[in-house]
Amino acid sequence: MHLLNKEHDLNFLHTKFKEMSFKLFVSNDEGSYISCVACWCESASQVVDNWSAIQNYLSVFYQPPGDIALWNIYLAFFCTETLPIWEKYKIENDKYAVRKLVLDGTGTILPNAESLTLLNNHLLGADLELTERNKGTEDEFSLSLGDYVRGTPLDSTFESRETRARRIDNIIEFLSQNENKKS
Repeated sequence: MHLLNKEHDLNFLHTKFKEMSFKLFVSNDEGSYISCVACWCESASQVVDNWSAIQNYLSVFYQPPGDIALWNIYLAFFCTETLPIWEKYKIENDKYAVRKLVLDGTGTILPNAESLTLLNNHLLGADLELTERNKGTEDEFSLSLGDYVRGTPLDSTFESRETRARRIDNIIEFLSQNENKKS
């Protein structure tokens, strides 16, 4: 599945937010419809000041066909500047109307093709590759979380907190040693 450019009348956004540009992308799979309205902004303040109003307009004026499609609407902001981390967190974690994605710090207004590639990678994992692992190699390891946490003291004494901290450190160290091994 990939997102593709779709001609759609987004004048309800163009007329209200003249300093920004908008484009609609939709998935090429009818069984799992996804639509994404992309918004290009020059400044971080444009995103911060307008994201809520833009999502409100989308909730009223853009209704894709089908029940599943109503839950798979994304609003992606491409911004040349970097947004403050708290603002970006607030926007991307807002649950009203549509899911939101902020792709900031691009430096320039990205062309459609490059923006579409970023959207396909972020929303659909198009850049992920599946590699086959050989079973029984020495690189293979097994991590059972139960083995590491079973018997961990849960009370709030100093000794118990120290024991929990050591176990967490051991898990992190184990994962760090194994995460860069080729699978």
